[in-house]
Amino acid sequence: MGILKRAHATKILRREIMKEDILCRIEGKIAIIDINRPPYNALNSAIFEGMITFLEELYRNDEANVVVIKGAGEKAFSAGADINQFVSRLGSKDISLTAGFHKAFELLTQLPIPVIAALKGHVLGGGLELALACDFRICDENTKMGLPEINLGIFPGAGGTQRLPRLIGKSKAMEMIMFGTIINAEEAKQYGLVNKIVAFEHVEEEALNWANMLKDKPKVALQKIKKTINHGLELSLAEGLRYEMEMFAEMFVSEDAREGINAFLEKRKPNFVGKEEVKR
Repeated sequence: MGILKRAHATKILRREIMKEDILCRIEGKIAIIDINRPPYNALNSAIFEGMITFLEELYRNDEANVVVIKGAGEKAFSAGADINQFVSRLGSKDISLTAGFHKAFELLTQLPIPVIAALKGHVLGGGLELALACDFRICDENTKMGLPEINLGIFPGAGGTQRLPRLIGKSKAMEMIMFGTIINAEEAKQYGLVNKIVAFEHVEEEALNWANMLKDKPKVALQKIKKTINHGLELSLAEGLRYEMEMFAEMFVSEDAREGINAFLEKRKPNFVGKEEVKR
C-alpha cells in the first residue's frame, strides 16, 4: 500500500484529503484515515476539520465499504487531545473545541459502513474516545488505554462518559474515568474494549485484513446491522425487537438479499452489488 507524503497544504478531492496533520484516501473500497502527528498524534482542530470533511464525503458517495483509522509512527494511535488548545479556554464556558470532537466522532458512529480502529502504543484521552466511536478495535500486545483527564482537573468530554459505560458497563467505566486508570491490552480485551490483540507489527495488517473481508460482504446488510444495533441500544428491549423486525423486513427489497439467497440455492458464490432496491 502506497504511503502518501506529508503535505503542508490542504488538498480536497472526491477520494482524497491530504493535510499536514491528517491523511485520508480510498483504496479498493477501503477508506483509510491516518492521524499524522507523530510521535503521539495529539488531536487538534485541523484533524477534526479534515476528518469531518472526509466523512461527509463518504456519506455522499458510495465508493467505500469500510473505514480503517490508524495513527502514524510507533508510539501512539493517539495519546489524546493537544492540551495547548485548552489554555485559551480556561475561565470561559467554551464548547467549540468539544463540539468539533463530538461532530467528528458522531459522524463515525453514524457512518453506515463499518469502522475499524488499528490501535498501537498509547490510546489515551481523546484517542480512546475516538476509538470508542469505531465499530471494531484491534490493538497490539503492549497497548495502553485510559481516560486520564481527571489528573488535569477535567473529565473526558468527547464522548467518553457516554460511550465507555455503554461498551464495558457503568461500574468499570466509572472506575476508569474517576481514577484515570490506564489498562493494558489483556484487560481491554477482558472488558470487551478491544476485539483482538496481535503483535505490534501486525496491527495495521490485521485491521486491513478485517477491512478486506468486510468490503466483500453485502453492503446493504452491513448498513442495516450497524443501524439496527446502534439505534436498538437506545430503545427498550421490546422496542428494539420491534425495530429489528422492521429492519429485517426491509432487507427483502434489496438486490443483495435476492443475490445472496439465489446464490445459496444455486450453490454458487454471490456477487453482491450493494443495492437497496430489487430490480423489477
